[in-house]
Amino acid sequence: KPFSLKRRTARNTEAPAACIRIGLSPEVESMWRHVLFLGCAVTGAFAELFEFPVCEPMTAKTLVSYYVFHIYATAVEKTATAKASVTFQNFKVAWSNGDVGLSTYQGLQVSLVPWSNFSGIVNLTYFCSLDGDVTFKNNANEVIVFNPAKAKSLTRPIQATGEYLLMVTNCGDRSGAILRSGQVIVHQPHGYLPGNKIWTFYWWGWSTLVDEILCVIWIIAVACHWRAIVYAQKVIAILAVVGSVHGVLAYLQYLYWNLSGIRNMILYWGTMTAYSIKYFITLRLLVGTASGSGISVEGLAKPASFKVEVVSLVFLVMQWIWKLTVSNKYRIMIKPHVTMAVMVPGTILWLYLYIWIYRQFNSLCARLQDKSFASEVVSRYINMRLILVLSLLLATVVFVLQLADILWADTPWNLQWVPYDAAPYSVYTLFMLAMMILWWPTKDSWKFGYTNQVNQEETEAGGETHKVNAEQVGVNEEVL
Repeated sequence: KPFSLKRRTARNTEAPAACIRIGLSPEVESMWRHVLFLGCAVTGAFAELFEFPVCEPMTAKTLVSYYVFHIYATAVEKTATAKASVTFQNFKVAWSNGDVGLSTYQGLQVSLVPWSNFSGIVNLTYFCSLDGDVTFKNNANEVIVFNPAKAKSLTRPIQATGEYLLMVTNCGDRSGAILRSGQVIVHQPHGYLPGNKIWTFYWWGWSTLVDEILCVIWIIAVACHWRAIVYAQKVIAILAVVGSVHGVLAYLQYLYWNLSGIRNMILYWGTMTAYSIKYFITLRLLVGTASGSGISVEGLAKPASFKVEVVSLVFLVMQWIWKLTVSNKYRIMIKPHVTMAVMVPGTILWLYLYIWIYRQFNSLCARLQDKSFASEVVSRYINMRLILVLSLLLATVVFVLQLADILWADTPWNLQWVPYDAAPYSVYTLFMLAMMILWWPTKDSWKFGYTNQVNQEETEAGGETHKVNAEQVGVNEEVL
């Protein structure tokens, strides 16, 4: 999770010639528990195969930190016996004066330092020795140092589980070093996936399985009564398919990432698209159902329909931006106020839509009761309103959980999958399950397509209920 700051100019006013003093801003000190990044912005670190970007030339006696690896030294699964390792390779260095290569210059070194004890290992005032090598305090046994002038590549085992900071030091007396390329590959017992993403990977495996089961069950139920289904049941079928596709794409994205060490951008953007479309369709389902589409009215009027389309598109875009933000929150250490700037407008819009939909359900229930609609219709919409309220309560818990993580950022790295993956998707799955139970297709589902013509008195008096009118959505299977 690299964090971008402006490059700091080294000061050595009180230090000997072979030492350096790094000036830290209050902002860096306040984020000390997260990551130290005194170098250039990193834009390509999507995986535990880290490729160095081309940064500004390094002056002599400087330290630049790039990235924080989350590493399980031993296997998460008890049956696995593999150990973690790190490999440094393909390093190329140029100089600001046009020279290429290090030749005999050995002052440029790459280190992997345990982050939990960084301040106890690295002295930010005196980190260069008189011999031109990076030096550490006591308890530096877990530090791995690679000198590209001495070897083309280096592989070392990682002994302890934790967060490791990748940093580069130029402890020689030559300025202008430009790291043109270089790879740091961390292979963990489970593969190349970052340690803070492995539980997300496992979560997507199980949640995708649940989505697939729900999708298959619903499609079979709809297929058995496909002539009788109404608007809500059709949309739920679409949501089941989109949710299933979303889960598969997310799982394949993490699987490919784990096997190759590279995040496949086609799968990534496919997952983002499916996620946004899923919530877009869900919003349309709630708006249409709350308006009584296909039940008490044939559909929304054109002006109202246009407004709904615009709001839905805005909602889709905001969902996209939010997902893009949280999926990269830990990778590039997005600042809390930036995340809040994305979260607050979306939350306000979401709350407004909830209040509007809830009021629509209240109004619809009142109209159905006033017109003496069949008790089954009224009961179904009352139950939908109850599902909406319960979903709001669960969503509020998720919101508080995410807000706490944004403001304090104290979520342990092995639990970072909970606020933005497990919690919201669990709530959505429960919502979908409740909707499926409520709108379970039967041979009588077609009656909901024209109940605006059938009042309770007619039904209780034995009046004709098989008549098909222009506003019917389903078809009586027995007639067919």
